[in-house]
Amino acid sequence: MENYNAKTNTVTDFQKKGFDSDFILIKDCLLYIGGNDTIYHNELNHNKVVLKQNNNLHENHIVYAIKPHEHHSDRLDPDDVVYQQKTKRWKQSFLVFKNPKYTTVATDNIAFFYIRNNSVSMVCFDKQEYVLSQSLDQITGSVSPDQFFRVNRQYLINFKAIKEAELYFMRKLHIRLVIETPEKLLINKEKSPFFLSWMENR
Repeated sequence: MENYNAKTNTVTDFQKKGFDSDFILIKDCLLYIGGNDTIYHNELNHNKVVLKQNNNLHENHIVYAIKPHEHHSDRLDPDDVVYQQKTKRWKQSFLVFKNPKYTTVATDNIAFFYIRNNSVSMVCFDKQEYVLSQSLDQITGSVSPDQFFRVNRQYLINFKAIKEAELYFMRKLHIRLVIETPEKLLINKEKSPFFLSWMENR
């Protein structure tokens, strides 16, 4: 063990909620030893995590793995990717222009987005259609993944707009919405399990 972690000869078992027997506490350093992984956690050094030897986990995940579950939200690093995802505010409305006026449309009122003539349009539950300036990739990243699913390169659909999904040729899924779509909505066999899991885990 490096001198940095050998701060005391007293090694105590660290048995708290959220930790198992692989964790021990050496003064102010939390040490995890599991398989070929050795992780040092210094409470006095801004929660810095140092990974030693051969590990297979990303550092961002290790940070949470060595902390009690009930304290995660109090000690998240604002620069951490997981923190940013958990605290991100998903887009609640879209600014649209039509006839010739600007107005906003609530995200909840949008049935689907799709690419048409090299531009992105959105169709609402009232069957109103608007052309947007953003790309479909940008829109996908700005709306909640719990609410919207990218079924293919051309369509992003709202969960509330789904009427049914049926098995289709070559193990694909045919998705029917409560609002008619210009083309048949098909999900390939590789993506179908993810879509069904998304539908189920609401």
